[in-house]
Amino acid sequence: MVDALPNMYKLLVSVVTMLRGCPLVHQLAQSRSIKYSLGVLHVPSTSFSPELQYTLQSESRFARIRKHSNLVKRHCRWLSRHDQSKRLFFNYLLLDSRITDGLRNRAKCMHKVDVWLTFLRSIFYVGKGKATRPYVHLYQAHKLLRSGNPVVLAKDPKLALIVHLWQQNRGVVLLRSFSGISSSDAHTREAAMIDALGINHLTNRRVGVYFGVARSKFTKEQRRLMGVLLLYRLLMVYLKNEECELRPEIASLKNICHQ
Repeated sequence: MVDALPNMYKLLVSVVTMLRGCPLVHQLAQSRSIKYSLGVLHVPSTSFSPELQYTLQSESRFARIRKHSNLVKRHCRWLSRHDQSKRLFFNYLLLDSRITDGLRNRAKCMHKVDVWLTFLRSIFYVGKGKATRPYVHLYQAHKLLRSGNPVVLAKDPKLALIVHLWQQNRGVVLLRSFSGISSSDAHTREAAMIDALGINHLTNRRVGVYFGVARSKFTKEQRRLMGVLLLYRLLMVYLKNEECELRPEIASLKNICHQ
């Protein structure tokens, strides 16, 4: 049986080569790239928005994400003309390290759409803030880790998930980006990413708030497409940096305070 494997492989390659000119086979290859690993030949079922789900259907559709950059440009042009408030804010994501599991290093051996899907599935919270705002969640979770208050854990799924990660000896991955933007800008980006991912996928308990042209001119579909592009840009940021898991020790630091 083992000796027959190389011959079976050669037969498979020869059949694929003969059928390359077949329109049906070509269409199948385009819908889900032939480079995909065995067993991942179906479009995954998620709770993402239709616009985000679309990007998971093929490599060509994933590549189209960058075409939506004009939406972010329109949003930024409006802000530059009408929003003169201080640029002190940023956006951030909280990621489940059990899902990312060193994705930056694993990505070299994965199909790019599978990298994208893994990244999206790891996101459990989308936020905006300034200064040490992301660490407030960790500070609150650290207090619960010690007290084990079941009522608070039941009311806040974000804190419950962080505590659960720590109890499994894993950490939270914090991804910050879009630094130096206004509060209205950060709110709008947060809202777009939440709408793209879908509130049912996240531990966020409220949808976001839009400002400017995204609120007055964009359709719901355009808002979600803007969120898809922002998430794609955050994936690029993630892949450029080493993954660091934040554990209870950092949450206990005295310089972390509520904001």
